[in-house]
Amino acid sequence: MREVAGAWWLSALSTWLCATAALAAQPTVTVLNGTYEGLYLPSFDQDIFLGIPYAQNTGGQNRFRIPQSLNTTWNGTRTAKQYGHTCPDPTDAQFGMSEDCLSINVVRPAGLSPGDYAKLPVAVWIHGGSYQVGTSALPNYNLTYIVQRSVEIGKPIIATSINYRKGGWGMLYSREIQGSGQTNLALRDMRKGLAWISENIAAFGGDKDSVTIWGESAGSFAVGQLLISYGGRTDNLFHRSIQESGSVATAWYNVSDWYQPIYDHIVDKANCTDEVDTLDCLRTVPYESISPLLASAIQGPGWYPTVDGDVIPNYPTELLHSGRFAHIPHLYGTNSDEGTDNAPAGGVINNDTQLTAFLKGSTGFGFPDAVVKRITELYPDDPAQGIPLNTGAERFSQQGVQFKRIAAIMGDVFYHATRLDDARWYSKFAPTYIYRFNTKPWQNNPIATQGGEAPAWKGVSHFSEVAFVFANPAFYGPWAEYRALSDQMSAQWINFIAGGSPNAEGLPNWPMYNVSKNGLDLVIQANGRGYNGSYVEEDTWRLAGREYLIKWARRRHV
Repeated sequence: MREVAGAWWLSALSTWLCATAALAAQPTVTVLNGTYEGLYLPSFDQDIFLGIPYAQNTGGQNRFRIPQSLNTTWNGTRTAKQYGHTCPDPTDAQFGMSEDCLSINVVRPAGLSPGDYAKLPVAVWIHGGSYQVGTSALPNYNLTYIVQRSVEIGKPIIATSINYRKGGWGMLYSREIQGSGQTNLALRDMRKGLAWISENIAAFGGDKDSVTIWGESAGSFAVGQLLISYGGRTDNLFHRSIQESGSVATAWYNVSDWYQPIYDHIVDKANCTDEVDTLDCLRTVPYESISPLLASAIQGPGWYPTVDGDVIPNYPTELLHSGRFAHIPHLYGTNSDEGTDNAPAGGVINNDTQLTAFLKGSTGFGFPDAVVKRITELYPDDPAQGIPLNTGAERFSQQGVQFKRIAAIMGDVFYHATRLDDARWYSKFAPTYIYRFNTKPWQNNPIATQGGEAPAWKGVSHFSEVAFVFANPAFYGPWAEYRALSDQMSAQWINFIAGGSPNAEGLPNWPMYNVSKNGLDLVIQANGRGYNGSYVEEDTWRLAGREYLIKWARRRHV
């Protein structure tokens, strides 16, 4: 659930943008509220519009409120040439941070106008970061390369990305929050951004009736949550979904018994305890004072959406199993070794006693003893069956003698089992394409080994696929085999965004999931560097374990 950043990239981009700005007339677009001037990128032949507000400032009396629609217009032209502020989180604000943060970025092929071009399909990227951190401005999420790739393959798209409120700013919960209807603000932000796209994207040359919501990690949780929001109501805001490494059932859905003491603690520290309306009092607390309170008050997994009876009307699995979700085409997958990112490393799990204690006390599962025992039987202490896959008898003992065992369990609990359940139900109602990504990422950092390949104990870990999909050579690396894999994956994603299927001439055949009773997924991997290219498999690996974890998912309050 982690993302990486590089301030150097932003600095270099800013310098380059300033240098090129004078070389070409800058693009303008007129939306409902007024006119924006963006930037023309000659080396990509693209227009970019950055940091456009899609809702009002969320500070002051709008703090902890449903996002408010923009209510001003202007004459003249405003600039849209740099990323908007990151929504508040505890990390370093290298991109700027404030409550005035609900913004959207738009990247399009240059030269478009509504009268001269067919309306282009639209992708909406929702960033990850465990729902606690992150921003659309991270260099990994630079949309210029995937838009360039769409033009290269003759399927031009418009790519957008949004910021939304995270942590307590977007998911504060208590009786006071529930009673005032100000729940699940992060998801409401996303829907507000989608509403802005529906109202304004035609001005950029986009098709409001061809919108794909797309995210990774917490962004993928969010896509799953948008699919079940209001019991499956899309309001014609989105028409396809892409989920990378994250299910609606990966997240936690703690309610008042969890959040109320946290809320009360914040109220007490903010000196709001004696006020009639404690929530309204919190809106008057200076940003500099309330920010550390929200950052320090939370425990365990952090702030997540809740079953509020409105945006999320019931447990996600209940909605899924009753068909109450958006019946639209889906592209969805996980990475082979997801669990290495969530398993405790550094020598923590070395024997059966430590593993059992972790499953009972450190994960929030609430599993009975008999269930924990059954899980340990389904996931034996056999390194050949552990994660990373295909690493044989190697235990990576520095990470823990039973690291591979707990990595297999954690990866299945949060990613592979939940994905299996989702795929079965999604595919009952709409075309569904499932993948398992299986190529270790290239890493240009001090922990890289073997000429830039990720450490063996990490394997094909969480976030590994993102660089290949975004087609940015700064992140997928210098190897020809990885360039070819990126060309393949970005084309598959673009084809799906453009028409609801990842298939096209020259690409591996990707069958729909339910053409086999066991389900089919495409194993996506490089051709070379130890890999033998992509192939189709039945969705039966570690099936008994995943089936059991699906059965007991409700005890995780999903």
